[in-house]
Amino acid sequence: MLEGEYIVEVGSERFHLKTGDCVLGPRRIPHAWASVGESTGKLLLSYSPAGKMEEFFAHREQLGIKKGEYASASNADTMRAYGMELVGPALKI
Repeated sequence: MLEGEYIVEVGSERFHLKTGDCVLGPRRIPHAWASVGESTGKLLLSYSPAGKMEEFFAHREQLGIKKGEYASASNADTMRAYGMELVGPALKI
């Protein structure tokens, strides 16, 4: 669920979402999002099954990566250690 306006890509599909909308980003399918609204938005992510996600976020905090900061090439190794891959490039809107 989100507040604001977002463009979300899941695989080759692009969605234009507004407050209250939701979309599924399945495991092993590349997905990305960008806020495109006039104001700051909120994005709620849910992981099921959660797997190593709690450990991943705790590790990011230990590295000094703040909550809400996006992934970057500088933390791609950390992502890989927890079963994720940063595929980029960034979503173009």
